[in-house]
Amino acid sequence: MGSERVSAHSKVEFGRASAGQDISMLQLLATSYGDPRTSVSLERAPTPALGTDDILVDMEAAPVNPSDFLLVRGGYGLRPQLPSPLGGEGVGRVIDAGGGPGSSLVGRRVVILPTYEQGTWADQVVTAYRNVVPIREDGDPLQLAMLAINPATAHLLLHRFTELADGDWVGLDAANSAVGLCVNTLARRRGLKTLNIVRREAAARTVRDAGGDRVIVAGEDLPAQIAGALDGAELGLALDATAGPVVADLAAALRFRGVIVTYAFVTDAPQAVRAHDLIFNEVTHTGFWLLNWLRHAPRTEIEQTYCALNDIVANGELTVPVEATYRLDEYREAIEHATAPERRGKILFTFT
Repeated sequence: MGSERVSAHSKVEFGRASAGQDISMLQLLATSYGDPRTSVSLERAPTPALGTDDILVDMEAAPVNPSDFLLVRGGYGLRPQLPSPLGGEGVGRVIDAGGGPGSSLVGRRVVILPTYEQGTWADQVVTAYRNVVPIREDGDPLQLAMLAINPATAHLLLHRFTELADGDWVGLDAANSAVGLCVNTLARRRGLKTLNIVRREAAARTVRDAGGDRVIVAGEDLPAQIAGALDGAELGLALDATAGPVVADLAAALRFRGVIVTYAFVTDAPQAVRAHDLIFNEVTHTGFWLLNWLRHAPRTEIEQTYCALNDIVANGELTVPVEATYRLDEYREAIEHATAPERRGKILFTFT
């Protein structure tokens, strides 16, 4: 496949052309809505002229996320006009600016925020100054490339919806996902306990290795499994990434006025929280989309959040397993790998 096997803690050196060289951009585009294996193409185009608020980022790495495929299939929360550049997040270095505020970032490493106003599956990215946050110079670029979506989602899920105290329980399904692993790390830092639900034993081992307090491989009687794992305790917060039947079982384990948050979905079927829990236990069921936070949060809050997470990622405390990296011209293999079942880590594009 041409992929490079790497560990989540490996250091990868990247270096490319300087800003003074005349280089065109190589980028992946969605050309139609449908199967990502047939709806994505690799194209080269001249680097566009920079507007006053624009910067040019020389990319180091960019991950492949489920949301990218959902966008290509036409099922995401936005539907850009095609052809459209792909890739929600990534890390790189600013090599040029249009003369506005971005000039102060030339030479700096930045993460690109998932506003979807630009694509990151490209060796160079032109974006608005407001769509990046400068970060530290140290740290694994593969981990930093994944900073903008999953760690930020995990952090906000744990902070925005309910008050949690030391020793409180947080329940989550799809616990072996990148968000789930980040939730476990950040919960442990806050003194919270986690009840993790997965679908297979290999995934359970991954979550246990990441420090999950209780891990359940979902069986025929999931409510009994949850009750046994909690041993009389109740969840203060439940985090759902499936929008499936497990929603009802997590909601039933919440304490009075507990909160369940759905932040991803496998199917778009109606939700299944029982009226008994909504009425008698006053459970709240709400949703979360990171892009809404990026659109509405104060800039200072966004920068402070990413800078704090950058510190945790740069020192190696918050990591997500990486299974393989690919060049852009290996995009077909990368997409096939990223959609494979029972994958044990993330797939990323790297640029050299």
